[in-house]
Amino acid sequence: MQTLSGLYQQFLNVIKHTEGLAALMLRLYLAPVLMQAGYNKLSHFEDTAAWFGNPDWGLGLPMPEVMTALAAGTELFGGFLLLIGLATRLVALPMMVTMLVAVFAVHLPNGWLAIADPSSWLANEQVLASAEKL
Repeated sequence: MQTLSGLYQQFLNVIKHTEGLAALMLRLYLAPVLMQAGYNKLSHFEDTAAWFGNPDWGLGLPMPEVMTALAAGTELFGGFLLLIGLATRLVALPMMVTMLVAVFAVHLPNGWLAIADPSSWLANEQVLASAEKL
């Protein structure tokens, strides 16, 4: 029994060096996606604000320019901070709010790939059908 306990302790000592690897991999995967989304919002600021604010063919959110600036800033600068691992817990709060708005305002009613680029490798019939809903 003593040997088994010793082997287990040695195993734990070896794997403790890989503790942060999962969080690092997740940050490295998500940060560029978020940064690209923020950059796209900033580069097409007027169009994004119009979509955020229009209740007929958009999201109908209040103060669309402010919402666009907050979402774009959170995704672009927050994604960069996630990428370098700086203030990740602090950045997680506004990022969580931004993602919850995205989920409830866009993705739940229209599908997960509702605003995906039709030329993307993710595009399929579901993407094209959900794009027609918007």
